[in-house]
Amino acid sequence: MVLLSSDGVNESERPWLLGTELLERDPMDILGVAIDARYWVSTLNLTRLYRPWFDERVAEIDQDVQERIDIALRAALDL
Repeated sequence: MVLLSSDGVNESERPWLLGTELLERDPMDILGVAIDARYWVSTLNLTRLYRPWFDERVAEIDQDVQERIDIALRAALDL
């Protein structure tokens, strides 16, 4: 999973966060973003994530990937 909610939401006591699942193949969509050579996300597959489901942070995405996800989210949500 990739958390997409804002830092303020992520750092709060809220039980629900916003994110998307990692895909093992290119979604073949302009709103898909490569995380690395193996994983992709689709910014059309947003979902609520229950905080207690997560017990550890595995990795962080780099700034370039973060920016591409931000651009795709703005396009998907018309922001």
